[in-house]
Amino acid sequence: MEALIAGIQNATAAGPLLAIAAGVFVGIFMGAVPGLTAAMAIALLAPLTFGLDPLTAVAFLIGIYKGGTFGGSISAILLNVPGSPEAAATAFDGYPLSRSGKARQALQMALFASVAGAILADLLLYLVALPFSKIALKFGPAELTFVVLFAFTFVAGLTGRSMLRGMTACAFGVLCAMVGLDPMSASPRMTFGHVELLDGLPLLPIAIGMLGLAEVMAAAERAFDRRRASPDTKSAPISSSSGPGLSLPVFLSHWKTVLRSSLIGTAIGALPGIGASLAAFVGYGSAQRYSKTPEKFGQGVLDGVAGPEAANSAVVGGSFVPLLTLGIPGNVTTALLIGTFLVHGIEPGPHVFKTEPDLIYGIFTVLFIANFANLAIGLMGSGLYSHIVKAPEYVSYSIIGLTCLTGVFASTNSLFNLYIMIIFALIGFFMKKFDYSFVAFLIGFVLAPEFEVSFRSFLLVAQGDLVGFLMQRPIALLFCMMTVFAVVRIAWSEHQKRAVSSTTTPSQSEQK
Repeated sequence: MEALIAGIQNATAAGPLLAIAAGVFVGIFMGAVPGLTAAMAIALLAPLTFGLDPLTAVAFLIGIYKGGTFGGSISAILLNVPGSPEAAATAFDGYPLSRSGKARQALQMALFASVAGAILADLLLYLVALPFSKIALKFGPAELTFVVLFAFTFVAGLTGRSMLRGMTACAFGVLCAMVGLDPMSASPRMTFGHVELLDGLPLLPIAIGMLGLAEVMAAAERAFDRRRASPDTKSAPISSSSGPGLSLPVFLSHWKTVLRSSLIGTAIGALPGIGASLAAFVGYGSAQRYSKTPEKFGQGVLDGVAGPEAANSAVVGGSFVPLLTLGIPGNVTTALLIGTFLVHGIEPGPHVFKTEPDLIYGIFTVLFIANFANLAIGLMGSGLYSHIVKAPEYVSYSIIGLTCLTGVFASTNSLFNLYIMIIFALIGFFMKKFDYSFVAFLIGFVLAPEFEVSFRSFLLVAQGDLVGFLMQRPIALLFCMMTVFAVVRIAWSEHQKRAVSSTTTPSQSEQK
């Protein structure tokens, strides 16, 4: 109880509250501009938090995470251009609503559903995290090895179109994490004579390069392609204040959709590697399945906005379950948060609940407060953001590119890290182009050190009898079986898709 009170007091101090408000404002802006995401904002602005106390730093990044998740719906509803990948499902009904003169109602439904879904997920996080951390304290090297291996499997299989490409990207991330000193023998590995690489490849320049600068390159390529092709005709932008507002009784009439999608998003967020995009589409599908008028979906119904928004916002709270209890990031954003934790001397995992209980309860409180900040700033700033999303791409991406370069150099004061960022920006650009998941790469890079130490310790403890030792560890055996099942299931699913495509292609050619 003392830790809970102390955590609440720390989170409601002036510093964390201002950090939450600033983070939400930045997050909504970054989410609203098409092509920019909350993960990109966290990668760019994480260096600004290194001089702050741990809770204030985390509060700022959580604010960005919460605001960015909602911000993507603004451009999706007003322009039919999702500001972030998870907002694509929101555009299905949000844009038709805005075209029919209900833009304000659609935006407010997206905001209210996002806040409601996030609050429910945070409540479940508070109830689940502490008991689960006590179970996680029993994890040894064998359990951690197969938990991380299971996370790798999910990431590789579900973040791209091909499991093989996902595994390749994840393995490349693990390989890059091997650069530096061996954790057990302290001998240098793959440093190629560069003293700067003895500490390993830095996470921040890699993340900024792959998330920020690579997206700038992709935007430049898209602009070049558009210039060569005939310009598309675009409809006039819609004002965010058009149409009536959303009354409380109308919102409450959709409580079943919000509750169902919130539970779906929380569960999906707790599974590593799946992410908010899948949660949004599953939430949209469930809203349509349980609707009394499913045929109206896609023509402009509020349930089609409430479902995906509640689901993708609930992913935020759900993703903190594996992050805080096991130290395993559920997505790219939480992988970047781990980097901030480590900079401030905090190692996420079950032990942090005993060593830093004040901080954990402070983070729980920050998550709750950020929801209400998201609500207030979203209501006040929706008109401003609706004008920002209409800015030309060359303006926003020029600023982002300059921020990437100056941010890395200012935070590290090293030209070597600048070169690393540029190299990985090129790698990230080609990974996107050829459908190799950079999410799998980053999570593989972040989890590789823990996986290596756990795996090598598991080999030493087992003393050659891997199967016999595994049979004595039921939790490790369970995750081993789940990993094998996941690999077989995903591989079989991909085989069926290829079989269907190979059978439909000849029939189409015969018809021609």
